[in-house]
Amino acid sequence: MSVLFLPPSAGAASIPDASETVKGKIRIATSAEATAGTDDLTSMTPLKVKSVVDAAVVGGVTYQGTFDASSPADLSNASKGDLYIISVAGSYQGQDWAVGDHLLINADMGGTLDPNKIDKVDNTDSVTSVAGRTGAVVLSTADISGLATVATSGAYSDLSGTPSLATVATTGAYSDLSGTPSLATVATTGAYSDLTGAPDVPVLENNFVTTTSTAAAISENGHYAYWLNNNTSSITLTLPVQGAGVVAYLTFATLDSVGHTVTLGSGQFRLSGGVSATSLSIPAGTTRSFYYYGATYWELSSNELNELGDVTITSPSNGEAIVYNSTSGLWENSTVSATVAALDDIGDVDTTGVSTNNVLKYDGANWVDGSVAYSEVTGTPTLATVATSGAYSDLSGTPSLATVATTGAYSDLSGTPTLGTAAALDVGTSANNVVQLDGSARLPAVDGSQLINLPSGAATLGALSDVDTTGQAAGDLLKYDGTNWVAVPRFEVVTTVTASTALTVPEMEQLVRTSGSGITLTLPNIASNSIPAGVRYQVKVTDSNSITIAPNGGEFLEGVNASYATSGAKEALTVLCDGTGWWFV
Repeated sequence: MSVLFLPPSAGAASIPDASETVKGKIRIATSAEATAGTDDLTSMTPLKVKSVVDAAVVGGVTYQGTFDASSPADLSNASKGDLYIISVAGSYQGQDWAVGDHLLINADMGGTLDPNKIDKVDNTDSVTSVAGRTGAVVLSTADISGLATVATSGAYSDLSGTPSLATVATTGAYSDLSGTPSLATVATTGAYSDLTGAPDVPVLENNFVTTTSTAAAISENGHYAYWLNNNTSSITLTLPVQGAGVVAYLTFATLDSVGHTVTLGSGQFRLSGGVSATSLSIPAGTTRSFYYYGATYWELSSNELNELGDVTITSPSNGEAIVYNSTSGLWENSTVSATVAALDDIGDVDTTGVSTNNVLKYDGANWVDGSVAYSEVTGTPTLATVATSGAYSDLSGTPSLATVATTGAYSDLSGTPTLGTAAALDVGTSANNVVQLDGSARLPAVDGSQLINLPSGAATLGALSDVDTTGQAAGDLLKYDGTNWVAVPRFEVVTTVTASTALTVPEMEQLVRTSGSGITLTLPNIASNSIPAGVRYQVKVTDSNSITIAPNGGEFLEGVNASYATSGAKEALTVLCDGTGWWFV
């Protein structure tokens, strides 16, 4: 069946164009009309609408959600404009990301991740508060610190950068004048190192300890200790000639029960009173120490005055004194008259009429008492008038002072800054005061109960997380056990050992006292007990008995695998571990 549509007959009502307010007909807009976008009485197809919208939003930002930088999602297919907000901090594509940062894709990835197509918007540096306040902040004077005191006092003394006045301008004291005679540094420090022309004192460059049983030549400079142990009575040790390797410090000691005679070489050694010697007697169980001074060696173990290099005492008698002999350059014993009971008893001294603060002056024949006039003092400087008047007006070259120096008025200052309200407040710790640091740049005692973001602290050492002071006692030390610092005793004390015993491994040092005869102290084995270098024992014999210090597993004193017996006298022995063996010190 066919249907025929006829045009409306003449005179039929026409259909109006459709608009937002009128129902009617509408036509499809042309491409030019769609692009221009100026006609709201035409329509566009859905495909045309999409192409126009896509073209208008090219480069726009599209929020894609949060992004975990510590476990990042795959962005190899991300599109330009994709925006992510960092939810978990981490490192990603060569950048460090904090919570709140924005990750923005600046170009289509196209299947391959490119770090150059990733932009970072850093949101971690924004201001979070002002003077501890947030929101619409209005500062008060209490929020501002660091104002100069002059802002409130107007005092010249509170100004910085004022001209410097010499101290003498106010004291009038001679000691405050400049240009006075110069003193050598040693005059104020009293330090030997500040002296010029002082004798050169050798430095102990080494600390060499050796055990010897044969002849030896000492050729190196340093600190030597020679332990003699060969069960004979003679060992030859040759000292170097002066200037050919000076031995700064030297000790001889016997390890066995035989005394030794040590031959030292011709003219190289000096004993008490500056007497040359070529041999030394080292009895069993004794030690002798020497020091190089000048051109010879001197014994340190002596306690006699005559042992000093510049002292010679010949047949001293009761009542004699030590007098310096300028001819020989030595201090010598000399008789002093028994009638000299006071200074005035000396033949060339006359203190007749002496009074308080008098001094002795030589008159050409005798030393007489009297006072010293300023005119008698030689080398006194010429004094400026100010030295006696003490008047500022007598000073020359005084600086010109700005008006504020005499008025003290803030209004007389030039170049003053614009001051906030806090400039009118006092410093102190009361309400509405500005806090001021003390002379050591520390805060005063203030109520800090409202302070925030402070790190947690510890009131005592034991409250620290890596310190354990459980059971601490006076004299304890802190020792690191690989995890924490723990309190350990400075000494482990065995009060009295009356029978043979194996010594325990101490933390650092063990004090051992012995009482009785036939006692053997056995040292612990270094290898099996993992004893570190520095551990030592102090052994004290509290009676006259002999004791024996014995090895354990092939380790012993001075590298010699043998027991050591004391001489029987009361002794204090120190045995030190160097990590490989035990040594006497």
